[in-house]
Amino acid sequence: MPNIHTTKSSYKAPSSIQGWSWLPYSSSSYLQTLDSAISLIDNNIKTNKSCNQAFKKLPSGRKFSDIWNDSSIWISLDPSNMKDKYGATLSNKHITLTAYTLKMGKWTTAATLIHELAHVGGALNTNTDAEDVLLKCLLRGLHDPNIIGGLINGKKNNSSYFC
Repeated sequence: MPNIHTTKSSYKAPSSIQGWSWLPYSSSSYLQTLDSAISLIDNNIKTNKSCNQAFKKLPSGRKFSDIWNDSSIWISLDPSNMKDKYGATLSNKHITLTAYTLKMGKWTTAATLIHELAHVGGALNTNTDAEDVLLKCLLRGLHDPNIIGGLINGKKNNSSYFC
């Protein structure tokens, strides 16, 4: 599964970019919410057939379980509390989740993490593919058809998104 960026990890996080930060988790309440979201994914979603099939249709061709088991992916914290700012993915292995997302609880955190992992799987920012995987990953109630995501630095290389 992805690694969690904590103050004790040896992870070298990306520098802040366009208002997004990749900071270590130091708050026990944020870390507890993230751990609960990870448990939810581990116990209910990672082996779900429809979720794995939805991810396999993304450009990388990898199942959700393959991406979930990729230990080169790191999850960091963005301290933003801005409404509707949820998470970002950089270079297909650096994910950050906002304090706003974590304060909404384990379900929103799990949904945002899966959305960001869809970007790792190649979902573009020009359509709703990253958000639409929630429909197949047991998170239908958290799907928002208006969430597409934004590409950092305007690059068209499918490696950096914020949502």
